[in-house]
Amino acid sequence: MKLNLGCGSNILENYINLDKFDYYNPNVVHDLEVTPYPFEDNSVDEILMRHVLEHVGQNPDIFNNIIKELYRICKNKSIIDITVPHPRHDDFLSDPSHVRPITIGALKLYDKELNKKWENEGHSNTPLGLIHSVNFKILKVDLKLDEKYKKHIIEKKMSQADIIEITQKYNNVVKEMKILWSVVKD
Repeated sequence: MKLNLGCGSNILENYINLDKFDYYNPNVVHDLEVTPYPFEDNSVDEILMRHVLEHVGQNPDIFNNIIKELYRICKNKSIIDITVPHPRHDDFLSDPSHVRPITIGALKLYDKELNKKWENEGHSNTPLGLIHSVNFKILKVDLKLDEKYKKHIIEKKMSQADIIEITQKYNNVVKEMKILWSVVKD
């Protein structure tokens, strides 16, 4: 089974399209902040979440419940394909319905192997994978640059290393992030 969660107007064939609002006639109307989701344990192969995670879970307990629910419904090695605006881009900052920045660092907190490594090394990272009995691995991250910086790369005025450096200092360099997150179940 493949899910398109928070689909809005992006209704896809071969997916179960779910949204909180029935305006676009999704297959399933359900609020992602309300658990449990209407799917069986270990029944999902793939989840698309395009511009969804930044809209849910302003309360950390609700956000963690969403993550636990994604884990519950997914099979081992399921892929969660996440696209979010970069938290330092005006696209994220200007939308009042964006309640939570999604970062690579935050998603790594749900990786049990990293949690154990950090504990052994005395780091203060919150071991959310261990605390909530979930385990996810980041497989791939793609950054979509804002047009101005994309042009600089094409014209070879800046290197990828330059882009990474300025992304840590300035807003509006990276427009959005696409993250492939894999479910790990023993």
